[in-house]
Amino acid sequence: MRTTLQCVLIIGIVLVIIFVLPRNHLSFGQNSTVPSSPIPTETIKIVKPVTTQNVSSQEELIISGQSSDNNLKNCSVSVIVNDLRPYQNAVAKGSGGATDFSEWEFVLHNNYTHINAGENKITSKLFCESASPRWYSVFVNGVTNSSNEDVFSPVQSGEQQQNIPTTNMSGTNEIDGIQSEEQQQQQQYIDTTNMSGTNEIDGIQSEEQQNIPTTNLSGTNEIDGNNNELQVSIVPLKNPVERGDTQDATITVTDSGSRPVANAEIVGKLIYPGDNYEKDFSGITDSQGKFVYSWIIGEKGDVGALSIEVEVSSQGYPPSSATGSFDVVDNS
Repeated sequence: MRTTLQCVLIIGIVLVIIFVLPRNHLSFGQNSTVPSSPIPTETIKIVKPVTTQNVSSQEELIISGQSSDNNLKNCSVSVIVNDLRPYQNAVAKGSGGATDFSEWEFVLHNNYTHINAGENKITSKLFCESASPRWYSVFVNGVTNSSNEDVFSPVQSGEQQQNIPTTNMSGTNEIDGIQSEEQQQQQQYIDTTNMSGTNEIDGIQSEEQQNIPTTNLSGTNEIDGNNNELQVSIVPLKNPVERGDTQDATITVTDSGSRPVANAEIVGKLIYPGDNYEKDFSGITDSQGKFVYSWIIGEKGDVGALSIEVEVSSQGYPPSSATGSFDVVDNS
């Protein structure tokens, strides 16, 4: 009887070892290989209107866009026109309802501001609790008495077109087969442009043509065989600036030939005195190659040098960076 009980006990211990311990070991192994969660990144974009589009300066404008938000995230979208604060709240248009800004819309009413004649800057901002704010800007051309059609490049008026000589493939302008006296005079003083990118008169290049770099059709700009580089400058409006005051920093982007680079993407960071606070910002240069960032210096904190670090990128150029600074002083 005693031997039977011992056998039963031994069998029970063996079953525990076989069925219980491997499961616990497997469970431990699975839990130990769970990958860490990736750091969330957020994006925003203005879909309509687009940069260089002509829009009416006399009518309300519908601004629409997309973002990485959904109805499970706690994000919001706001819009600012021509840097006229405060930011205006956009309306969620995503399929997830009133909190889904994956699709969004903002109607520019005159009670906030309006499109001016000439260049206008429209900036959208995505703010999420899970990541730093993101911005996206476009530059549109305000015109008067325009239709509601989308025009993606400026159109010359009939009067302007009459005053500008037209260029055909043969390099001669004719009306009913007879050249006008004005055209003949223009041809005597203006070099014709052929398809090879080289301008010649009787096979000899003029001195002026030899000094002007030609632009090829490959999409790569070169000067003396070297690829163009982005030149970046940072100029603060005030130096020094008191705490509690506003500050503007103008970031200018040009190529190696000092020509402005439009639509260059700027990602920047403000490093406050004492290295105990940093602030991120971003933007896009306008047609003059400039981007102006405005903010308010906090009333509390250390005094000293505030650094501005920016990284600039643009299609067809290698990335570039620059650093600037100015002094923050006590408002007393």
